[in-house]
Amino acid sequence: MRIKRSQLKSVLREELAPWLSEQTEGGLGEQVTFVDYTSQNFDICPGAVSTFVKLKGIVEEAAEADYAEAAMKLVDDLLGIEKDVVAKGFATESEFAQMLDLAGSARLKVGQLGAILGRDLSKDFAFINDHILTVARMLEEDSGET
Repeated sequence: MRIKRSQLKSVLREELAPWLSEQTEGGLGEQVTFVDYTSQNFDICPGAVSTFVKLKGIVEEAAEADYAEAAMKLVDDLLGIEKDVVAKGFATESEFAQMLDLAGSARLKVGQLGAILGRDLSKDFAFINDHILTVARMLEEDSGET
């Protein structure tokens, strides 16, 4: 017997809903405050938490903090989209495109910050790729379901 993809998605959503609810209430991670901004979606990404906690210890100048805070907001928005996508069980092309834009903008800010600090921060932000892949796997398919 074959199960239709829509049926499988429905069952998975029902089964995972309590777990997702628990995770988005802080069960998986924590939030980070940097300058005047507190993240809202870092609880799903320990990598984001550790990276920005590390940056708090490195950033000393106001200009550096501006770049770090801007990158943090972009990453937080990106993670927020992933949370929404996972909660509903699928991603739209628009959401995926938004994530790619946010990731590019965050990487730009991180590159600018790294240049100021004289450090390569790209490895610290490699976690972004995992979140993009998660959403890419959840893109809606245009073809019929089987």
